[in-house]
Amino acid sequence: MNICEASDLSLVKDGRYSDASQPIQSNFRWSPTLSLGQIRERLEYLENQHSLAGDSHAYFLSCYIVSMKRCEYLIEAIRNSDHPEHARYAELDDRLIESIASYFSYYYFSAYETALSSEEKRIPNPWVLALNSESVTKLPPLHGMLLGLVAHVCYDLPLVLLETKSSGVSIYDWSNAKHKRTYHEISELLVEELPVIARNIESTLACMRGRGRVKGGFSVQLVGYLLRSGLFSRVVFKILTNVHREALLNCYRLQRGVLSREALAVLCCKRMSALKHGSIHVNIVKTLLQTQFKS
Repeated sequence: MNICEASDLSLVKDGRYSDASQPIQSNFRWSPTLSLGQIRERLEYLENQHSLAGDSHAYFLSCYIVSMKRCEYLIEAIRNSDHPEHARYAELDDRLIESIASYFSYYYFSAYETALSSEEKRIPNPWVLALNSESVTKLPPLHGMLLGLVAHVCYDLPLVLLETKSSGVSIYDWSNAKHKRTYHEISELLVEELPVIARNIESTLACMRGRGRVKGGFSVQLVGYLLRSGLFSRVVFKILTNVHREALLNCYRLQRGVLSREALAVLCCKRMSALKHGSIHVNIVKTLLQTQFKS
């Protein structure tokens, strides 16, 4: 079977995780009026449920929660003149950060809730792979995390940047210098959270270990150490910068009709297919070498 046509979405069966007794509530309804705090609380609920199930999608959610908290922090720093870091972030666009974070979550929850639903709806192929039971239960934990990250950033982000708010104004304004600066600052701002991401994924690992569901613990500990030590910061910054630039380019291509959503999905699936083969350690070394050669 072509990897882009994978159909096994057995992350859940009959409203329950296939290997856990906890039922899943699929009644979450995204709305542009939801605060980022409300969205984060839903992510935290899902992260806890995936930890109970012992699957690797929990690691993706751990990363996602950190990025959402970072967005909340930045918005507070920009809007509150008494905030200790207001001067540092005052020139960034808080509304752009809020809009991207909010609509970003819409694409994730849309795919996730469709996976839980019994209705006949088509899920974007990158999310089919990221939520596939083989990805979240059979592969090493960090593979599952990376599959979710690639699906969310490489596929969802260009679509988010294309979105138009209820006011009729596009989320990303190509002619707005403040938008450009804010968008390009995001990579550096997220890198600052790497130690927090490390603590989160290690906490998820400890939660699974406590329930006897842990596997691939050495890989998680290795990545946790690299993220905390700062040894990985330069590499991650370059990767994030390249990914964000590519997302912006693909947004432009979509806008101009040069690239279709289907072609974007195929591109993401190919990258995700590469992640599913070989050990996580080999993939880390490949990433390090590719980054060094491009620098």
